[in-house]
Amino acid sequence: MENQEFLVESNQVTANLSGNLQGELAARIRETLLTYIENGHCSLKVDFSNVTNIDSTGLGILVTVQKRSLQNGGDMVLHGLHGNVKAAFDRTRLSKAFSIVDSTPAVA
Repeated sequence: MENQEFLVESNQVTANLSGNLQGELAARIRETLLTYIENGHCSLKVDFSNVTNIDSTGLGILVTVQKRSLQNGGDMVLHGLHGNVKAAFDRTRLSKAFSIVDSTPAVA
């Protein structure tokens, strides 16, 4: 999982992801995040600023992780969606299913 960084502060895990979130990489990230949840870190912040692409596998793992987080009394917030990644969330309407915070300030 090169270039994937997971930081734990109190009860929150911040996942700074990068590259293409698909296939084997997506599966490894799912297992890592589910392990954090099992260990009591149920609040997740996932940063997509450095993610260049995501496929249905990547989207599916996020749904699974979010569901487990909510079941354990936590939450999951996504940051930094852009380009192809944002388009994938919008196309599948998952942008309505997740808490998404835009990391770039709105232009007035």
